[in-house]
Amino acid sequence: MSYIMIALAWVLEFFYVITLNYGVAIILFTIFMKAILLPLTVKQQKSMVKTQKIQPLLMEIQQKYGNDKEKLNQETMKLYQKYKINPMSGCLPMLIQLPIIMALYFVVKEPIIYIMGVGKGDVWRLVFAIQDWSAANPDAFAQLLTSLKVDSLDALTNNNYKMFGMYEIQIARFLHENQEIMNSHWITETGQIYKVINFSFLGLDLSRTPDMGAILELITGNMSGIDSQTIALWSIPVLSGVSSFATSKISQATQPPAPPKKDEYGNEKPNPMKTMMIIMPFFSAWLAFTLPAAIGLYWTISNVLAIIQQIIVTKAVDVGITDEQIEGEIVNAKENRKKRKKRK
Repeated sequence: MSYIMIALAWVLEFFYVITLNYGVAIILFTIFMKAILLPLTVKQQKSMVKTQKIQPLLMEIQQKYGNDKEKLNQETMKLYQKYKINPMSGCLPMLIQLPIIMALYFVVKEPIIYIMGVGKGDVWRLVFAIQDWSAANPDAFAQLLTSLKVDSLDALTNNNYKMFGMYEIQIARFLHENQEIMNSHWITETGQIYKVINFSFLGLDLSRTPDMGAILELITGNMSGIDSQTIALWSIPVLSGVSSFATSKISQATQPPAPPKKDEYGNEKPNPMKTMMIIMPFFSAWLAFTLPAAIGLYWTISNVLAIIQQIIVTKAVDVGITDEQIEGEIVNAKENRKKRKKRK
């Protein structure tokens, strides 16, 4: 995971250096990652369309071997092999994206290490620099402690400065707001030039985590802890949920409809995809409420790009299976079944 974080940090830092805008850097980073994963995405969508195309044949096999699980699995695999379908290919892009999102979380959560480039062995210099600066700026220093929810900077030094990582994103924002701290001799004597990060994007502070609890306060009429930034940040989870729903909806619309599956009594089985289409948007919104807004922005842009990819790939990719071909195989299967019945 550490190698993934270092690689992602380098890419995100590169885009931030050339744009000097954290939000734009996140967007360019998302486009870059989508481009890297494009071959897998195309393969996934091609496999999904193929699988939907052969659904009638799969239903025929289920009707024929429904009582023989071993034979059913064998014939199903033969059908997949015949049409060169890998049933696991649809999961691969998601399995790859999961560690990327986890690594990106730590890169965003620890920007001083991964974006500013301060080594873990040098974070104590920032603590000392802030302490020296606080003597002339007690009010601003008090606000920092309040935002960190600690009584003193000693909390950052616990366990050989390992606790520092819990507060990095707030400290990185504070350093941008008070850039003179970086002129401290504790920093300059290293000979390194560390860039501070501006987390502002379209009026949103991407370092902050959207406050779900503030919604309940708003409903109950308690406006004391709610500011314009709190309300503006709610747009990230909302867009995350809406874009997730749109991705599922368009994915469903751009694929051939699968025939309904029925149980042994002829009743239609529940469609798990419809259930997922309802659950996933709420899960995406909830996730965006629990992580820094930068992660929610990444997820939203990723969903938007996925929608564009689905539309383009579905129209451009030829899966090599025609409806006539499937219908012909179904007719042959039914005729063979009739012949076997006559023989009996």
